[in-house]
Amino acid sequence: MLLSLVLFIIILRKIFFNKTVAITRGEKNNSEFTRIVKEHGGIPISLPTMKIIPVDSHKFIEKFIDICAKKYAYYIFLSPNSVEIFIGMVKENNLTHLLEEQLKKCDVIAIGPSTRKKLEVNNISVKWLPSDYSSNGILKLIEKLSLKPGTRIMIPRSGASNSFLKDRLGSMGIILDEFHIYLPQAETINQTWITFLKELENNKVQVLIFTSPSAVRFFVSIMDNMHLNIIGHLRNVDALISIGPNTTKELISRNLSPVESAVHTIEGTIELAKRILSKN
Repeated sequence: MLLSLVLFIIILRKIFFNKTVAITRGEKNNSEFTRIVKEHGGIPISLPTMKIIPVDSHKFIEKFIDICAKKYAYYIFLSPNSVEIFIGMVKENNLTHLLEEQLKKCDVIAIGPSTRKKLEVNNISVKWLPSDYSSNGILKLIEKLSLKPGTRIMIPRSGASNSFLKDRLGSMGIILDEFHIYLPQAETINQTWITFLKELENNKVQVLIFTSPSAVRFFVSIMDNMHLNIIGHLRNVDALISIGPNTTKELISRNLSPVESAVHTIEGTIELAKRILSKN
């Protein structure tokens, strides 16, 4: 009897106990998510929604040399992927000395803790981090910095990104140069997706976290290729969560109603999922 009571209490404390928690991010950069979910007794699924295709080395070198001829006040990095690909291509093409000269003359802004960590691992100091880890947060930070018109900013990023920051900063007289260093493509359907599909069809996915607007688009594309009624099935997910307002907008445009995490981190979404599940 006592043993049963103890076991019951342990299960209560582990809200994710035996529940499937999925996220639109591949396993490579997802160790923290996996660790947290398992610690809470859950079953993590890392869904790789996109392949990242770096630009041709010749084009990268040509563009980067052009960038180095200009004076930037800030570099902004919007994801760990952009850091990894950008720094990787700089090193592969023996351009490290040029980047170091650039960064001596400007401040670096990271969109969130994971991006900052990736930069610091590569010996790049981060001067600024927005309080809200999103594009809106970046915009608010720049507004607080009261930059003069004509200030030039560089963002290495995906070629499929939206124009939100460029448009808003442009209206403030700030010159935002975007260096499109990679293009995303929909990921190939693999065993992870097949397993996820079966779980989803059997209403065994309790939490699904969307990490970006691109992840939403590629997720929908993959689901279409698997001939799944996405809207009907996702409405059966107890906690459909988005990281950031732009991800929320993308989901809403597809007739899905997510709950947006106020803290735009993996930890923030996990805490939100726990609160949602505790009410069910």
